[in-house]
Amino acid sequence: MRPMFKFYLLLLAIVSNFAFAYELNLPPAKNFFMDSQKVWKNKIPILIMFSIPNCGFCEKVKENVIGPMADLKEYDDKVIIRHINVDSFDEVNNFYNEEVSHNELAFKYAVNFFPTVLIVDNYGATLDKVVGVVNMDYYWTDLDEVINKSTVKLKKQMSAKL
Repeated sequence: MRPMFKFYLLLLAIVSNFAFAYELNLPPAKNFFMDSQKVWKNKIPILIMFSIPNCGFCEKVKENVIGPMADLKEYDDKVIIRHINVDSFDEVNNFYNEEVSHNELAFKYAVNFFPTVLIVDNYGATLDKVVGVVNMDYYWTDLDEVINKSTVKLKKQMSAKL
C-alpha cells in the first residue's frame, strides 16, 4: 500500500508542475496607446516579448524569466511587460491608437526569430532588443541589463530640450 501512495504522490507532483507551466499567463498586449501614457508618467520602458506556440525556447523564457519578472513587485516600477503571440490575429491598439493584429505588429517590427524581446519607448521606437537565447543561465541577468540601459536611454530622451 505504501509504495502506491508514493507513486500517486509523485504523479500528483508531476501533473501539478505540468499544469503550472501551462497556466503561466503573461500580461497580453491590448493597448499600447494607454501603455505609452504610463511610459510618460513613470518614465519606464515597455518590454514586448514576441513568441509563437510550440517554441521550446519561448516557453522557457516565459516560464523562467518573463513570467516571474511580471510577478515581481520590483519590476512594476522598472518596466511595463507585454506579450505578443505572433500567430494571433487578436486586435491590439498600437502606439497611435489604431487597431492592428498581434501578427501585424510583429511584421511592423520585422520579428521573424523567436523569442524576440523588444524594449520600446512611448512612441514604440526600439530602445534595445534581445533576439533568441544565447545562454538560458544568464538570460535574466542579460535582460535586466538591457532593461536598465534602455531606461537610461529613455530618461535621456524624455529630458532632452529642443
